[in-house]
Amino acid sequence: MLKLMKRNIVLILCIIGFASPFIFIQLTDWFYYSSLIGWIIGFICITAAYVIVSKRPDEESTGERTT
Repeated sequence: MLKLMKRNIVLILCIIGFASPFIFIQLTDWFYYSSLIGWIIGFICITAAYVIVSKRPDEESTGERTT
């Protein structure tokens, strides 16, 4: 399970990031600022996914050029 999450963490973060505003908008009756919290959580997840992708080493940068 951990290995699966480690390989797909960017996909999981993106799905959570895009779904969280819609999920928290449904909770507006329960808590007034929940939509704002949802947008903040979504932004944090998308930003974390971007940081992971930008810091991850490229598999193609082994020094070999294929033409």
